[in-house]
Amino acid sequence: MLCQLARSARCGQNFVHIYSATATGRGARYATAGAADKVVELQSDKDFAEKLKAAADSGSLLICDFTAKWCGPCRMIAPIFSQLSNKFNDVSFVKIDIDNPGVSATVNDHSITGVPTFVYYKGGRRVESFSGARPDLLEELIKKHTK
Repeated sequence: MLCQLARSARCGQNFVHIYSATATGRGARYATAGAADKVVELQSDKDFAEKLKAAADSGSLLICDFTAKWCGPCRMIAPIFSQLSNKFNDVSFVKIDIDNPGVSATVNDHSITGVPTFVYYKGGRRVESFSGARPDLLEELIKKHTK
């Protein structure tokens, strides 16, 4: 368990530190994962179409994170994407695993050639996209399109 928590800490997740005294009087520090995020993992092309329609109807910003479980940079940026989903309440955040056969049409329609790739939709219209684990650009474009 402690090994698992240490791995999560390297990924940059929020943690709550709990201090507990042991029988020997020495303290031990444990970390537990922070609050749940608002990122929705899409499982089908239909899910994507519904999210896009909802964004179009509301005029809101939708950010799609095209990712893969085997991708190191994807795993590094995931906690930041998660934190941003909690910071920007009026933005929809979705994650799309390119290896999931249920979303193959969505992946093909977006011509994904590298991961992570982030695609921004404002009011249902594609307005921005970029590839790479760039937290500064990820947040900068959110601010740009939520003004």
